Amino acid sequence: MKLLSALLSVTLLSLPLSAFAEGGSSRVTARMQAQRDESMARFLKREDAKAIITAQQAAKARLAARIAGSAPAEERSVDQP
Repeated sequence: MKLLSALLSVTLLSLPLSAFAEGGSSRVTARMQAQRDESMARFLKREDAKAIITAQQAAKARLAARIAGSAPAEERSVDQP
């Protein structure tokens, strides 16, 4: 059982390495981009897509306003973002 567990661990840890070997990263990146584009196309067909996008933009604007109103970087302590 321990041998099977060890083999499974080695196999699972080596899979990402084989995907990025010899130009594999280009293929993986292209596949991720294609899936993202397909997902966005499906999302934009939804009825509530505009409401979701508007809410996201409003949240980004609130965050930007909150960041703009915070103390300048030199006045912040080290552990504050």
